[in-house]
Amino acid sequence: MKENLKTLEPRNFWEYELKPTIVNSFDTGGQMIFLSGALSVAATKQYDRTIYLHNLREEDKWMDSNVADIGGYLGSGGPGIAIAVLQLALDPVNGVAHSKALMLTAATHITTAFVVNRERPSGRDRLSFPSGHSSSAFATATSLAYAYGYKAGIPAYLAATFIGVSRVNENIHWASDVVAGAALGIYWGRAAALNTGKSFMTVLPILDGETRGLSLAMEF
Repeated sequence: MKENLKTLEPRNFWEYELKPTIVNSFDTGGQMIFLSGALSVAATKQYDRTIYLHNLREEDKWMDSNVADIGGYLGSGGPGIAIAVLQLALDPVNGVAHSKALMLTAATHITTAFVVNRERPSGRDRLSFPSGHSSSAFATATSLAYAYGYKAGIPAYLAATFIGVSRVNENIHWASDVVAGAALGIYWGRAAALNTGKSFMTVLPILDGETRGLSLAMEF
């Protein structure tokens, strides 16, 4: 057993976790998510400007800006990362899956945003498509749904939907940006959940003299 316990080095994590997830992600289920997401984005895009103009009027907004700010915080990535870190300590296999989902979602979101170069409704920058907040939130929701079933999945998806709506409410994103982000998060959340288990991660505290930190080890 001890000889099979390897330090969690980047090349091991890539070989045993990230690579299989990426390679196997575009199966029949992944293709269906991709296609339905693309069609939903195309359909929603027709109403982007209508929704944008609606939300210019403060009295017509779906929610108060202070409430929307809560959605902005929840979808910032911090809460999702915190949940993943807690899982790594208490439920390592699902923690690895969640961590992979967040990593792959973030990498895809950032790359796509720079390539598409879509201007935000507010004109702040040209990184509107897809919504990072929405993609991160739906990646977390999907990961939790696969890990713990509907009791965790339903509230997580409701929270993710609230986060997405809050971004549109404040004209930070077009509605189609949020739909694309949701599809992206669901895609990688599912792929990560279905391609985890080839390794087992343990997270242990290090308390050695002046050294403080965490030790990560993976069994293959």
